[in-house]
Amino acid sequence: MARVESRGKQSPAAAPDRRERRKAATRARIVDAALELLSRQEYNDTTIEQITEAADVGKGTFFNYFPAKEHLLGEVGKEQLTKIRQTVEDNLVDADNLNEIFRKLFFSLTGLFADIPILARNLTLANLGNESARKLMATNVADRVKWLSKLVKRGQQLGKIRQDVKPELIATWFLQTYFGNLMYWALEPPLKLKGWLQFSFEQFWISIAADTENLSQDG
Repeated sequence: MARVESRGKQSPAAAPDRRERRKAATRARIVDAALELLSRQEYNDTTIEQITEAADVGKGTFFNYFPAKEHLLGEVGKEQLTKIRQTVEDNLVDADNLNEIFRKLFFSLTGLFADIPILARNLTLANLGNESARKLMATNVADRVKWLSKLVKRGQQLGKIRQDVKPELIATWFLQTYFGNLMYWALEPPLKLKGWLQFSFEQFWISIAADTENLSQDG
């Protein structure tokens, strides 16, 4: 099960050489092997040896890419940041249906753990496992806020998002909604998974949409 999607396509001019492609493939294989294990067993029971065996690489190879097990899942954060950045870049000019844009992004991000509660718990443990991993995650979150703020600001310019709240605060609220669900799933996910995620997103949108957008949704 490859939980981490393939990295974004690059133009021919920016295409990496064979050595860089090989390194990227090895890195992705290690991450995918870890996510496969962490979708079935507890974080503390998952060893670097198990990960390297599943990825078919040596232990020394693992440490060429990651200083510790906790840093490995930082790749998930990078992948999610890539999704956010791509969403913003694709929709910044033509941000007509922001409700749908944010909805798709929310479900894309939560899709990683929505059906796998144990993975939600393991991701939480990994990101908070030590000070270094926590700082990496904090930097990643700051970058997510920066990119999401651009989309929020555009929505405010178009009159689709309320203008009495700073874009950075709305972007942070979006991420708090995401991380709140991640934490809740780590504890005890609700029986009706998609229904709960849908409710969470709807409450987020109601809180940030301009009055005219809320009226259009009701209509």
